[in-house]
Amino acid sequence: MIATCFRPSEIDSLVRIAGTLADSPAAADLSPTDRELADRARAAVLAEATGRPSTAVSALVGTRPGEQVWRLRIWNRHEDTTAIYSTPSGALSELAAYVRGNWDNLSGRDGMPEQPPTNDAEAVELYYGPSGTALPDEGYDLVAEDVIRPRRAHIVPLAYAFPEAAEAAALNRAAVLHPADDDGPPCIEVAGVLTFAYLDPEDGTVRVSVHLDDADEEHIVRPDGTVPLRVQVEDTVLLSDSQASAPHPTALEELLAGADTAQKAAIHAAAISTGLMWRCPECRWTNPRAATCCEGRGCRAPRPSAAGPTESSLVGGSALTLEGPR
Repeated sequence: MIATCFRPSEIDSLVRIAGTLADSPAAADLSPTDRELADRARAAVLAEATGRPSTAVSALVGTRPGEQVWRLRIWNRHEDTTAIYSTPSGALSELAAYVRGNWDNLSGRDGMPEQPPTNDAEAVELYYGPSGTALPDEGYDLVAEDVIRPRRAHIVPLAYAFPEAAEAAALNRAAVLHPADDDGPPCIEVAGVLTFAYLDPEDGTVRVSVHLDDADEEHIVRPDGTVPLRVQVEDTVLLSDSQASAPHPTALEELLAGADTAQKAAIHAAAISTGLMWRCPECRWTNPRAATCCEGRGCRAPRPSAAGPTESSLVGGSALTLEGPR
């Protein structure tokens, strides 16, 4: 849309200019539709001047802050690894798992318990010290980083309605395929939504990345600035904010989310025994059933081919990135 070339304040000025010129000789050359728009602009300007502003049919949705992830770096004499987490609690849990796995390094230090605390923060503080420098050859950094630029402001219709079948079909037929080039991977553009699907050799996955920043404000951006989105891989719905068929967290996910360290250990043991998870023979990390290789920090060991009968029937994984006003 050409309106995206202007700031909201400039669009307001353009409407006022159109209203001022509605009665000029130049307006006679306008098409009936454009003349009707100019007349509406003039009526809106006059209504505002008399203190009776016209009924709003759209709204300005302001910019949103960039999203964050937490980058955890752990180093010692033998390795230096970095991983990204969506929440600080997830990063702390990983750091605490490393601490507990190396608790023997504290052997002989005065005042240290034989076993690490069950509380993640306490275990980390005891291991590294209050300042994080108790061990000369080990350390960590945990910092928040912005990963998505702030979104621009959107002007969206207040009377939102998702396109009906005929209009949706027309938008689908207008889709544009952007082949891969030196600037980026291939993507398909539908109603301003860019969906990239490509092979990621670094992660060893087929990566799907959805970008919503330029979504068509006239057709699919809701009054709150979000886009209704449903992501499905084969028969599994990974994400849906529609009214129907939205996926719910699994019982296992809910249990782990509310459990302390001791409870998590018991839940993991039960999940492994029923085949919902499997334990890495190299680093002892507990992995979800869908993982074909270990997801532990810096491990990536393949799932043992001789897994027990309750750990079979595993499927491949996929990577998904969503960007934009979600």
